[in-house]
Amino acid sequence: MLLSELPEHLETTLTYPVELDTVLEQEGHVEIEAPDASDSETIRSVLEPLNRESFESSRDLFNTIYGNVSDEYIGRKFYDDRGRNPMTTDRGPSDERNVSF
Repeated sequence: MLLSELPEHLETTLTYPVELDTVLEQEGHVEIEAPDASDSETIRSVLEPLNRESFESSRDLFNTIYGNVSDEYIGRKFYDDRGRNPMTTDRGPSDERNVSF
């Protein structure tokens, strides 16, 4: 399942509020497709390590999943199509240690 399809799926398949155990039992097997199919994760693999007991709404559950999928779901890290990357200068990459206040 695509990550973009997950909110509607969670809304229609579960009744809220819902306990984590119920989510894992009913939907833990659902695979969330990563851009590179070999890096896909299941809902179970995303939620099990977390210290959550329940979810108040489908939005709450989706936001938790979305915020905890691995880096493979992120496009180009630190990419900004609106201009230069602020962490890069003509002299090469910089970091916060080079900033004085």
